[in-house]
Parts: sequence; C-alpha cells; structure tokens
Amino acid sequence: MEHKNITEFFKACTPAVQERLLSDLLAIMSQRLDPNLNSIHKERLKEQGITCPYCQSEKIVANGKLNSVQRYWCRACNKHFRETTGTPLAWLKKKDKWLQYLRCMLSGYSLRKSAKETGISLQTSFDWRHKVLQAFKTMSPEKFTGICESDDIFFLESDKGNRSLDRKARRRGGKASKAGISNEQVAVIVSCDRNGHKDFQVVGKGRISKNDIDKVLGDKIDEKAILCTDSHNSYTAFAKSKNLQHQKIVVSKGQYVKDQVYHVQHVNNMTSQLKKWLDNFNGVSTKYLQNYLNWFMVMEHLKDSTKKAGQFAFLALSYNRAWFEFKELVTNQALFRT
Repeated sequence: MEHKNITEFFKACTPAVQERLLSDLLAIMSQRLDPNLNSIHKERLKEQGITCPYCQSEKIVANGKLNSVQRYWCRACNKHFRETTGTPLAWLKKKDKWLQYLRCMLSGYSLRKSAKETGISLQTSFDWRHKVLQAFKTMSPEKFTGICESDDIFFLESDKGNRSLDRKARRRGGKASKAGISNEQVAVIVSCDRNGHKDFQVVGKGRISKNDIDKVLGDKIDEKAILCTDSHNSYTAFAKSKNLQHQKIVVSKGQYVKDQVYHVQHVNNMTSQLKKWLDNFNGVSTKYLQNYLNWFMVMEHLKDSTKKAGQFAFLALSYNRAWFEFKELVTNQALFRT
C-alpha cells in the first residue's frame, strides 16, 4: 500500500481505531528496533569502560558472575558491584518491557499512557521515567568555545504532587503573588555556542547572581570564548572575573545584532522551544525540573538522528550513578529552601 493510501486510510479511521493502530505500530517498532537490550548495554560498557558506581574509581577487578551477570570489586572503596549497578537497569523488573517504554518516552507519551502501552503500573512508569532522566544529566557539555550565548529564564515554583503544602494550592497555570522576579520563581540559565553545544541548568530561586553563572559556566567556557548576553549586571561581573570578551546586546534600545555576528538569537530560540515542549506535561514540579531539562537536551541532540531509539537507550545507560541519585531525589521534599 502506498504512503498516500495509508495516510488516507488512517484519517478515515475512528479515533479509537487510530489509537489502536498507533499502539500496535509502537509494539512492532519496539521489537524490530534495538531488539537486544543486553547488546546496547555491552556497547555502552565497551565505549565507556567500567568504573565504580560508588566512588567512580577505575581501580576495579572482575569478581566472578552471579546469574550470568559480571560482578566487580573496587580496590579504592572496597565495595562489590554488578555491571548494571547504579544504572536505570539496577533492580529492574519486567526488563523485557524497558525498550518499549523508552520508545513511549521518545513519542512524548504521558505517564499513564506509557504505563498502559507497556503493561506496567503508574508508579513504575513514574520511577522508570525519572531513573532514565537522571541518567541524561551526562548530556551537559564539557566546554563552550567560540561565540557563547547565555540567558536566564524563570519558571513559577511548583510543588506538583506534594500533598503537604505549607501554602494554599494554586490552580494549574496560576500566577505568583508578587509582580516581577521573586523567590516564587525558579531561575534556569540557558547557554549555547555556535558549535551546537547546549545547556540548561536550574540554579535557584529569584534573580541570578554572578556566583550562579560561575557555577554553570565557570569551568565550561573557554578562556578565548566570546560571551554574548543581555545587559544583566551579573553577566558583566562574571565576564570581568574570567577576563572574557563580553558582547552585551541591549534589546531595550532596539539592538538585536552587533557587528553582524554577535547576538543572543540562538539562545532565545532555544528558550522558546523549551517552553513549548514543557507545555506538553501540564506543569513540571520544581523538584524534577532539571530532569526535564536534561530530557529536552537529549531530544535536541537526537532530533536529526536516524537511529533515535538505539541512541536514546544508549544514553539512558550512560551514567552509573543514576539509580542512586534518583533515590536521593525522590526522598527530598524540596530542592531550594529560603
């Protein structure tokens, strides 16, 4: 059947039939693409090597197998671990459904829909999502070079899912009680360079400071890089402390491009795309905001890939501290306290 005929057939179907067809296609694609989870895991180990998930030491030795899974002993911290320890695969039940769940994430499905498609509980769907998202923190670039753009954006603090609020609950899409930027808003620093490196980092409540910028960019921006920002005083102080060439774009005076090359249009475009993408989730808890920023970075990284499913799974296994940090995150009541 030709593509045009398939499209016409799909449009003629009822919404219920369309949903069933999409579900069946998702299951087929999950079986045909990346059919072997172990092969993806072995590929990750071969490329990145084995390190201790507890202390990140490379001083490890093989220590037999348990249920066909290799075990190791770390000479640095004297702890034993398996090759899956710390990854989202640690303690994972229903492992045969994991790749299908990743494809649900690639498709942008909700937690409930992902749970329904893969036959897992809603709580398991939540846990799997955030274990994977915790692993995506490795997507943050190591270095910005050349022309680097940076800006700050703000999200209203959200305690979505918290059943013991110390304030009156807001309706979805509510507003802050104070006008302007205040401690009711969470700041995110967005940065990129002209080489395609992108970064989104939550830094705290209220207005950003020089120290906030230094934590995000201080060790990452090349000393020869040219920093392009708005006229925010904190960026000026940061650039001065690092002896960086700083090009300030004063949009309030109608300035958008300086010397035909310096601007912040790339970072502004990224910010716009991020906000539209986050709208799909009907509000994100501040507690998990960084995880969703990591997810967005991965989707940006894979948007032109022809092997998204395999690379998505590879990245989900790329951090052997993900499981530990996930457990720590879900037990914390809040990220920022005043």
